[in-house]
Amino acid sequence: MGVLFICKNNQFRSQMAAAIFNKITGTNDADSAGTYVGSVDVPEGTTIERYFRTPDFFELMEKNGMNIRNNQTKKLLPEMIESVSVVVSMAEEPFIPDYLRNSKKVLWWKVENPSFATREVAEKTFNQIKSLIEEFVLPEKKFDKLNK
Repeated sequence: MGVLFICKNNQFRSQMAAAIFNKITGTNDADSAGTYVGSVDVPEGTTIERYFRTPDFFELMEKNGMNIRNNQTKKLLPEMIESVSVVVSMAEEPFIPDYLRNSKKVLWWKVENPSFATREVAEKTFNQIKSLIEEFVLPEKKFDKLNK
């Protein structure tokens, strides 16, 4: 099953979700993209580490066995939706294109887009996304892979 996680800028939430999904499932079935990537202030192909003022987000991910510092932003394209089984969107209005809004493949998750990812914000977002993924992947089982 291919899963595409989407947020506005493809810098934090969707990158985190794809990494957590792949860690939990032991696959590389998840990818991420952003609905606003490609704009003047969020160019495509930018290494996400450049967007963070502190290392808190990356240290949290690395503590949990996921190194995503060198991941690059990707722009959401309609064909990306067609190539996967499920799309999980955390994008908010007005950054939702019609082709995403109208797709029957989309699950909508409400995960806040923080203006600054402090350690506390990163941990809160990590725990929320991890719980949503655990419910999505195997709702009757608990996962300990992230704690190993």
